[in-house]
Amino acid sequence: MSKTKEAVTRKKPRFSNRQLAGLSIALASTIIVASVVSFSLLQAPNKFSLNAAIVDQLGSQFPNSNFIQTVSNMLSEAGFNVTYYGSENVTVNFYKELTKRDYGVVILRSHSALREDDETVDLFTSEEYDKDAYSWEQRNGLLTKGNYSFAPDKFYFAVTPSFIGNLAGRFPRSIIIAMGCWSLKLKGQDLARAFIDKGATAYIGWTNIVIPPDTDSETIKLLESMLKENRTLSSAVSQARIYTYRSGNLTVQSQINLYPPSSWTITVNQLVEEARKSEAPNKSGGLTGSLSIMTNVARFRIKGFPSAANRNRPATSCNASGLLSRAGCVMAHPTS
Repeated sequence: MSKTKEAVTRKKPRFSNRQLAGLSIALASTIIVASVVSFSLLQAPNKFSLNAAIVDQLGSQFPNSNFIQTVSNMLSEAGFNVTYYGSENVTVNFYKELTKRDYGVVILRSHSALREDDETVDLFTSEEYDKDAYSWEQRNGLLTKGNYSFAPDKFYFAVTPSFIGNLAGRFPRSIIIAMGCWSLKLKGQDLARAFIDKGATAYIGWTNIVIPPDTDSETIKLLESMLKENRTLSSAVSQARIYTYRSGNLTVQSQINLYPPSSWTITVNQLVEEARKSEAPNKSGGLTGSLSIMTNVARFRIKGFPSAANRNRPATSCNASGLLSRAGCVMAHPTS
C-alpha cells in the first residue's frame, strides 16, 4: 500500500524554485498592470464635448426667438453642434438623461427658485406636479414642487441639487449657464456644486432675482465675450452689468457669477482645441464631426415678447417649496 502511494506521489509534476519565482513575478506584473489601467480609466478626466444644448423652459411664457437664433449662431460658428429643447421638452425625464446627452455647453433658460429656507435653489421643469408621480424621487428629496405668482394654484415639478447629484453618468467637463433667479446665490451654492461634482468644469448663474429680458441680454453678451473675444470665464463674467430690482419695499442687486474658482482662468477656446485634438482623424485627415451643425429650432413657437416700454410691468421670481411647505412668490420690478 505504501509503495502505491509513493508511486502516485512521484507522478505529480513539480516546479523548480526558478519556475515558481517566474510565475509569481508574472502574476504580480499582471495584477499591477490591471490596477494601473483601472485606476487611470477611473481618474481620467472627461473629454470636453463639442455639442451644446439650449434648454428653453421659459419659451412658452417668455419666448425670445432673437435670443435663440443669436445664441445658436454663435455656438455653431464656434464649432458646436447645437440642439434646442423647447419648453414642452423640459420634463423630469429630460433632466434624468441630461448627463447622458454629451453636452459641453448647457444653457438653462429656465426658472429657478429659492426655497423657504432662503438657501436651497431648485430648477423648474415644465411638467405639472402630480403627487403620485416619481414617488421614490419625491420621498428622497430629489424632486419638489413650485409655482408662479401669475398662476398661484398651478404647481410644477422642480429638480433639486440632490437630483443633479444622483444623475447617472457625468458631464463632459461642461460649462453650465443657468439663467434663472438665484441660480448662483452667494449663500446657496448647492446647485452649482452638484453640477461641478458631476463633472462640469464651470457653472455660471445669478446671485439674486432677474427678469427674462435682462438675463437674455447678459447671456448673449457673456457668450460674445467667451466665444468671440476669447476672454477667460472670469473676465467674461466680470463684464456683466449689475441689475437693481425692487421687491416690495426691498431693493436688491443681482449679477451673474462664476463657480468654482478653479475655472476662472479657463477659456472656451482652450476646451474646444483640446476636444478637437483628441478627436480621431477621419480618412481625409480632418476631424470627425467637430464642426457639424445640427441647430434645431423647429419646435420654437414665436409669440409676442414684451417691448422695452413694457419692462416695468411686474415680473416673476419664483419660489419653490418642499412638498410639505407652503410655496410662494415675490414680485420684482426693475428699477434701472
